[in-house]
Amino acid sequence: MRVVNILVITVFVSAVPVYSFADDYSGIERMGEGTEDVVTSPDQIVEGISEGTEEQGAAGVVTGTASGSVDAAGQAAEGGIDIGAGAVETVLDPLMEE
Repeated sequence: MRVVNILVITVFVSAVPVYSFADDYSGIERMGEGTEDVVTSPDQIVEGISEGTEEQGAAGVVTGTASGSVDAAGQAAEGGIDIGAGAVETVLDPLMEE
């Protein structure tokens, strides 16, 4: 259990530099946008297949799946960072106000 707690704290502490470059969003808004990115990331695979098939025909299914998967993973990772940064921001904002 202690290992899990240490990992969670490490993730939040490592997200602090991301928080320092945050735009003018509240933590809740950032978490919402991150969740949206994570949930809609599989659409990138479909879009990659569609574009690949349009450009290369049947072979585009394979290349489109690969490129769409990479795009989806990137979007999901970005969403995860936004969720973490938003959580940190939500927790730290009340503590930082004077």
